[in-house]
Amino acid sequence: MNDGDFIKVDYEMRVGDEKKLVSTSKEQLAKENDIFDDKHAYHPTVIIVGTDQVFKKINESFKSHSEGGEDEVTMTPDESYGARDPKNIKVHSYIEFKRQNIDPVPGQEVLINHRRGKVLSVTPGRFLVDYNHAYAGKTVYYKYTILEKISDDKGKAQSLISMNYPVNEDKFNVSVEGDVIKIEIPEETKFDPVWVEAKFHLVNDMRKYLPGKTVQLVETYLPQEEPKTEEPATTESAEGNKPEEEQKESETPQPGNTEEKTEEAKNEPVEKDQAQ
Repeated sequence: MNDGDFIKVDYEMRVGDEKKLVSTSKEQLAKENDIFDDKHAYHPTVIIVGTDQVFKKINESFKSHSEGGEDEVTMTPDESYGARDPKNIKVHSYIEFKRQNIDPVPGQEVLINHRRGKVLSVTPGRFLVDYNHAYAGKTVYYKYTILEKISDDKGKAQSLISMNYPVNEDKFNVSVEGDVIKIEIPEETKFDPVWVEAKFHLVNDMRKYLPGKTVQLVETYLPQEEPKTEEPATTESAEGNKPEEEQKESETPQPGNTEEKTEEAKNEPVEKDQAQ
């Protein structure tokens, strides 16, 4: 392999004298070693040879292999995460944590002044935080298998998407026509604040690793659907809208009805005075 090559690898990384597994692309291996995280997507990862995405010694190992090649690279602390530095252990006051609404406990990871660290101890009014990398001072073992070399522009573009944005790149519709790479943005990504920053890094990487290509990021917004309104019921007559019992009641002759009074008048005897 050469600098700039896109390669897909399966890997496992172990640290310390006990060779404890801390990271892998294999789901079953993660479960067997009790480090499985259901929020993490386990699948082969894409690496660009020669970049600082991996340590120098691993890059050198990649260059001595081709597709199907496998190796285990052993790195001292100086070749990986460095030695533990006592200067990276800091004391913080309770006020500093309170300002950020942090209630720390030993072993908790915290972010203070844009630095990530681990709380070592908690005492009244102050806290001890270790800003050394978790694997600092430990030997690192990186075992890998090169599954394939990605050579087509579409595959490289999809790989760069996954490197810059934490989502399955298959959700992005990528097409290549001549010197134009068109990337259609999925619906859930359009309104994601993480995407706003990620797309600038993506474009910069596309320009760097796919020189001479025009990149089109397409966000399509369809017209908003009008809310459906229910049609009012058609009124044939005021009588038709009355409940059935009310209609029957209205059809029954009531006392005082004009028509009924007229009929009764016909049957009454004629007064004598009227006959005369």
